Amino acid sequence: MRTIHYSLRIAVVLILASLIYGGVIAILQQPFQLAALITILCIAIFAERLGVLLEWIGPVVGSVNMKEQEQEQNRMVEYIAGNSLRYKSPLVMVALRSKKRISLHVVARCLRKSDMVFRNPADYLLILMPFTTLEQAPVAFERLSERLPIKDIVVADQHMLRALVEAQHPAGSEGLREISARELRMICIEAFDARVAALPTTGETLAVPIFKLIDESVTEQKEPKQDISLKAEGGIPS
Repeated sequence: MRTIHYSLRIAVVLILASLIYGGVIAILQQPFQLAALITILCIAIFAERLGVLLEWIGPVVGSVNMKEQEQEQNRMVEYIAGNSLRYKSPLVMVALRSKKRISLHVVARCLRKSDMVFRNPADYLLILMPFTTLEQAPVAFERLSERLPIKDIVVADQHMLRALVEAQHPAGSEGLREISARELRMICIEAFDARVAALPTTGETLAVPIFKLIDESVTEQKEPKQDISLKAEGGIPS
C-alpha cells in the first residue's frame, strides 16, 4: 500500500508539472522543448522527495514540522495518561535533561518499543513508559545514563498524576472529578515544566540525579476516596 501511495504521489507531481509547463509555453507562445520538460519533471520529483526527507528527519532534529510534532505529542500524552487514570494502569512519565542535544531516535533505541519520546519546548525530553512502575523504571534510567550524556531526570507515576488532578479539580456533587483529556495533559506538562525549571544546578557527578515530580508523602498508594472521570472529547476514545 505504501508503494502504491508513493507512486500515486509521484504521478500527480509529474502530471501537475507537465500541465504547468504546457500552460506556460502556451501563454508565452514558445515552442515545446523536450529537454526543458524533462528538467522540470526532474526538479519536481526532487522537490517532492526532499519534502518526504524533511518530514522523516523532523523527529530526529526536532526542528521540522514543529506544529505537527507538538500536536502528535499532545494526542499521545492525552491518550496514554488518560488511559492510565481511567483504567488505573501503571505509567511512568519522565522529563529528561541532557548535557547536549540528543536525537530522539538515539534515546528511543535505549527504551522499549512501547515507550515514546518527545521533545518538549521547555528544553527537555518527555518520555512516556506505559505499564511501568517506579520500581521498574530505574532499569531504563541506568541504561540511558550509561549510553547518553544525561544531566538529570524528573519522574512521575500514575499516583502522582492522580494527586495533581485531585489538587486542582475539586470533586463534584457525586464525589466524581470530571476532567477532559486536554486538561489532564496541561496539568501534567505544566507540573513538569515547573519542576524542571526549579531543579538545582549540579556540577559534574558520576550518578545522574533523579527527582520526583511531587513530594512522595502526597501520594500514598491507597485506593482513592473519589474517582476521576475522563470526558470522551479531547483525543481519548471511550
